[in-house]
Amino acid sequence: MKKTLLVVIAIALLAAALLQWGLDRTPAGTDKADIEDFPSASSLLDLLGGARQYMAYVLYIKTDNLHHAYYGAAADEGELVPYFLLIALLDPNYISAYYVGAGTIEAQGKREEAIEFNLRGIRANPESADLYYSLGDLYLLEERYEDARDAFLQASRYEPEIVTRNLILTALAASYNKLGDEEAERRILMEKVIASEMQLLEEDLDYEQQKMLVERINETMNAAVDSGG
Repeated sequence: MKKTLLVVIAIALLAAALLQWGLDRTPAGTDKADIEDFPSASSLLDLLGGARQYMAYVLYIKTDNLHHAYYGAAADEGELVPYFLLIALLDPNYISAYYVGAGTIEAQGKREEAIEFNLRGIRANPESADLYYSLGDLYLLEERYEDARDAFLQASRYEPEIVTRNLILTALAASYNKLGDEEAERRILMEKVIASEMQLLEEDLDYEQQKMLVERINETMNAAVDSGG
């Protein structure tokens, strides 16, 4: 059933691509179509682009439901990998597909393929903090600490949607620790403290949330002191 669904979707996508090429030689959903010469073609391409995004959304929801209903552990979810690949093909801007897909691919023991899939996501979404974070995480597993640091630095320059800024800074500090750069590690840990204090002041947190955040600030402060020698 799954294979049949994937084949049908692939054929439909190929047909749409051929139709687009025959109409005005431009990809779906772009503004490159010459509206003056091909007004109907441009409208059709916009429609196809939206249909592709909607199909990607439906497939992702289906995949997420399968994950929760039948699996639950990434190592057991090799059958879901083709879904993530297809979702990314349908909508290259679907960051969650790259993020979760790369993790699932890595869990199958295919780390290089996971890194390549993650990099493909970054090429399509060059300002995604989440994808730079997941790339850095993969590099940490490979013990490529300089590459991991660079990826986490890139992640820290943008606003994440899936992970938290605190998690990015924690990973960046860990990469500096592996590189033996104690001063940089301490600086990032202090940045974490400041970010957490701002969250404590600006967000409407209940008592338990405030308590957990204060504990996290204290732990980070202690780690910063320890890293300073």
